Amino acid sequence: MARPLAENGMIEPWDSVLAVSQWSGRGQLRRQWHSPPGNLYATLVLPPVEPDFDSLLPLIVGYCLAGFFLGKKAEVRIKWPNDILVSGVKVGGVLVEERRGVLLAGIGINLAVAPAPALLREEHAVPAGDLRSLGLASTPLGLWLELVDFMRICYQTSLTQGPPRSVTSLIEPHLCWLGQEVLVREGGETPWPARVLGLAPDGALRVRPAGKSDERLLTSGSIWRA
Repeated sequence: MARPLAENGMIEPWDSVLAVSQWSGRGQLRRQWHSPPGNLYATLVLPPVEPDFDSLLPLIVGYCLAGFFLGKKAEVRIKWPNDILVSGVKVGGVLVEERRGVLLAGIGINLAVAPAPALLREEHAVPAGDLRSLGLASTPLGLWLELVDFMRICYQTSLTQGPPRSVTSLIEPHLCWLGQEVLVREGGETPWPARVLGLAPDGALRVRPAGKSDERLLTSGSIWRA
């Protein structure tokens, strides 16, 4: 719904559309996103950015989400490329898309309920959780009003820090498993072990495969704790 509204000039940057629940929610690689009532499902219209920052947008939005929850005294990390972990469990995700000059960020946050383990894909990186169980209770609308105000400032401030390398240097310390061993899956290939080194200027994940001296850049795929 948000896309046709934005394409027809009916909503502008920083306007948003919220849903009570979704019938066909999706996440990274078009995976299904379990969307029962009680959680936050929102699409936010973002202002356009310079082309050099396009590939960084999911991480910038994730960084702003993480900053918001850090302000709530939560133990929060960004799981590359687009998930939010609080106290070691996945509570949210980000999906950024641009078409016809309209830039949208889909944001899902488990406020009241999380998917059962049976609904998670076989190689899921971490268990799912919800904020209410973690002592961060809120209503979808109440949380969203706070979050959009925070994100507007964080997003604009992030983009004024300088070139992409300066922005990734802000995000990098908040990565999950930074400096640790993980398993990597690219496409349908067999998972392989590597150490997370950080972020490249374009947002790719820098990893060093086990037993190798050279690093490798990941632009897509999944990682989970070895």
